Amino acid sequence: MAKISINLLPPEIINKELKKTKFYKIQFVGIAIILTMIFLASLTVALRILQSRNITEVQAKLTQTEQRVSDLKSTQASLFLLKNRLTVIDKYLEVSSQQSSTYKLIEKLIPPSVVVNTITINKSDEAVLLAMVPDAATLDNLVSGFTVKENNEGNNIRVSLESLNRGKDGFYRISFIIKRL
Repeated sequence: MAKISINLLPPEIINKELKKTKFYKIQFVGIAIILTMIFLASLTVALRILQSRNITEVQAKLTQTEQRVSDLKSTQASLFLLKNRLTVIDKYLEVSSQQSSTYKLIEKLIPPSVVVNTITINKSDEAVLLAMVPDAATLDNLVSGFTVKENNEGNNIRVSLESLNRGKDGFYRISFIIKRL
């Protein structure tokens, strides 16, 4: 069975109530939109604050890293300079100079009983040897060491006797000029 509904209210009151409910609905939707806008605005502000804090932290880390890099640049320059110096030293150590090979040859040819006063080698590889010899046999060994080709390892050398004298103590004082050819 169908229900019968009877409306005894006048139509003006019904229209008034319908307008009120419509107004309340519009008001509710407006407040919801305003609250949503406030929420979104506060969310945007909060994100902006978080991002600015993150940006500040990243900038601080960047500044620290830049400082470390600038500190390392000076260290790198020092290391580069030291590396170049080591390279130069290695070159000198690997390549035997003419003067050092002449010194080694002279050292090898001098008998052990000879007392060497000075050995001077200039850039043109000319050596001056001042020595004291205790006896004539050692003097002969010294001179033959420089003049006999088998003794001087096949090196072509020219020996000039500058001076030879004998002191009151019995020692011979000798001065040679030795030049490698």
